[in-house]
Amino acid sequence: MTTAAPLEYQNDFFSIKISPLKHRSGAYHYSIGLNLPKFNPIIWGRTGICSNAAFKGLQQLRADVSHYAHQKGCSTMDAGIPCTNLCSHVNGWYQESDLTIENASPELASDILAFSARTLVQTILTAAHYDVTVEAGLAPAESQRLLESLSVPNYQEAAPPPIAKPHAA
Repeated sequence: MTTAAPLEYQNDFFSIKISPLKHRSGAYHYSIGLNLPKFNPIIWGRTGICSNAAFKGLQQLRADVSHYAHQKGCSTMDAGIPCTNLCSHVNGWYQESDLTIENASPELASDILAFSARTLVQTILTAAHYDVTVEAGLAPAESQRLLESLSVPNYQEAAPPPIAKPHAA
């Protein structure tokens, strides 16, 4: 039995990998992760306190992928492991629990990868840069250039001041 090569979408900001499962035709292992510090210059000060658009985007993507796969006739389930060490690059990489996608063709797995990349970036930017629309079909390098173009070099200084309780006089 021959197993197809994994599908990957990776840049400095995030990584998505869909790997065919051995001995289970039409079943795939789906992993997502992102580099939170890379997103800070894009989102810092643009969302509420304790509200990180990148982390929320990572969590939301897993649900969106499940919904998308179900619409296409697949089933999804938790893979039963917290993560595959997809993003073992450096500190600051976070992952959502892996998924198993069943009843998918190789073409649909490729479609899910493209859907995932666009949806993750658009979800994050909707919270931080509502006026930016992410084009479908961006290659990983193009997606990285888009995200870098939205980064603010001195983002901590440019962010609005924190909300402080008034002091009694």
